[in-house]
Amino acid sequence: MENQFSVGEYQITTDPQFQNKRYGVTPELEKQFEKLHHRVKDKKDKKIIDKLNQLIAEYPSVPVLKNYLSVAYNAKKDYQKAFEINQWILTEHPDYLFEITNQANKFIDNEEYDKVREILGETMEIKALFPDRDVFHLSEITSFYKTVIRYYTAINNEELADNMLEILHEIAPDHRDTEQAEIYLFEMRMENAATQINEEDTQKITTTVVKIIPVSQKTSAPKFNHPEIKNLYSFGMSIPDEKLKEIIALPHDSLVEDLEKILLDAVERFNYFNDLEREEETQSAALHAILLLKEINAVESLPSILSFLKYDNDFLELWLGDHTSSTLWQCFYSLGFNNTALLKEFLLLPGVKTQCKTAVTEAFCQMLLHHPEKRDKILAIYSEVFTAFSEASLQDNLIDSEFLELMICDAVECNFVELLPIIKVLYSKSYVYFDLNGDFNDVEESFSESVITKYKEEILLFFKFITMYLTSGKDIRKGMK
Repeated sequence: MENQFSVGEYQITTDPQFQNKRYGVTPELEKQFEKLHHRVKDKKDKKIIDKLNQLIAEYPSVPVLKNYLSVAYNAKKDYQKAFEINQWILTEHPDYLFEITNQANKFIDNEEYDKVREILGETMEIKALFPDRDVFHLSEITSFYKTVIRYYTAINNEELADNMLEILHEIAPDHRDTEQAEIYLFEMRMENAATQINEEDTQKITTTVVKIIPVSQKTSAPKFNHPEIKNLYSFGMSIPDEKLKEIIALPHDSLVEDLEKILLDAVERFNYFNDLEREEETQSAALHAILLLKEINAVESLPSILSFLKYDNDFLELWLGDHTSSTLWQCFYSLGFNNTALLKEFLLLPGVKTQCKTAVTEAFCQMLLHHPEKRDKILAIYSEVFTAFSEASLQDNLIDSEFLELMICDAVECNFVELLPIIKVLYSKSYVYFDLNGDFNDVEESFSESVITKYKEEILLFFKFITMYLTSGKDIRKGMK
C-alpha cells in the first residue's frame, strides 16, 4: 500500500482513500462531506437531519454519516438523541475509532475516568484495542493518542502523558492532533505549577511591618549644613565625580549630620516624593546618603541606616529599589565590620523586610570570605539567629520563612555544616520555605560537599560603584573568587 510505514506491530497509512475504501464511501458521497461538515453545526438548518437520514439509508455502512447526525442533534441541543446515535454507531461499527475517541472525550468531560479505560482499554494501546487490525490510518492513530494524552493529563499523570506525546512526535510531529496534545500537557503543567505555587504560598510565613510611615504633608527640604548636599537631590546614579568629591571632602561630623537628615527627610517627605513621577534624579538621595556614609566610614550612622530599613515595602521600593538586595550589603560590611552585634540584633527584630535582613547575612558571608579568621564569630551569629527563630512562635512576628530559606542557603554556601542540627529543628517546625534549598534531606546532602561555594565579592568605593553601575547594566555584583 502506498504511503505506508511500520510502527511496532502495525502499519500506518496516509493514503487519503484508506477510510473510504474500508467503509464504502463513493466519490459522489465524499464530495458531499465538506458541505455536510459545515451544515451539521448550524443549529438553524432544519433540513440537515432529514438529509442525513436519507444518506444513512442509502449508505448504511458509512459511520461518518451517523457521526454527522450525532453532531447535528448536539447542535440542536437534543443531547439524548445524540447519545442514542452514538450508541448506535458503536453497536453497528465497533471498529470505528473516531466514535470511540468521541465517547472517551465525553467521559473525560464528565470526569468519568473509569469509563475512559473501559472504552480505550486498560493498556491504552491501539493494537490492544484492535488486535485483528494490522493497518491504521494516520488520523486514527493521532486521534487515539491525543485522547489518551488528554485522559492522562486529566488524571494528572504527567509521566505517561509525556510518554504518549513522544510517540506522537515520532509519528506525526507537525500534525494538528500532536499540537493539541502538546497544549493539553502544557495546560496541565501550568495548572500544576500554579497549584504548587499556591500551596507553597500557603506554607510561606511572612511578618507584618511594625514601623509605619508617619502621615506628613511636608514638601520643603530640610536646612543642611552644606549647600553641596542639594546635589544629591538633583542627580541620579550619574552624579559627576567632582560633585561627590566635594561632598566627601566636607567636615566629617557636619557631613554625617546632613546625610542622616536626608534619611529623615525621606521619611517625612515620603508622600511628597511618592506622588511625583518616578525619576532616578530626584529619588536617589537616600541611596546616595547611605553609600556616602559607607564611603566616609561613618560607623556611628549604622543605627540610623538600620532604622531607615524598618519601613514597609512601598517605602523601600521608592528609595532603594533593587539596591536593597544588591547593594546594601556593602554598607553593612563596612560599617558593621566591628559592630556585628548590632547587625545581629537587626536580624532578630520583628516585622522587617526579608531583603533587608538578607543584606545583613550577605555582609556576614562576605566578612567570612574576606577574613576567614572570622569564621567562628560569624558561625556563632548564625547559630544564635537560627536558635532564636526556632524558639519563636508565629505570634512573635519574627518568623519569615523566605528569610530563613535564604539564610540557610548562605549557611550551605559558607559550609557552616555545624548548623545542621538547628536547621533540622527549623524544618521540623515548618518555618522554612522550600523553594531554593528543598527539604531538610536536600540541605543535608548539599552540605556533604564540605566546601565553600559562595563567591567573594569586591568591596567597592562609591566612585567605582557608580562606574560599574553605569557600565554593566546596573549590576554591580560581579563576583570574584
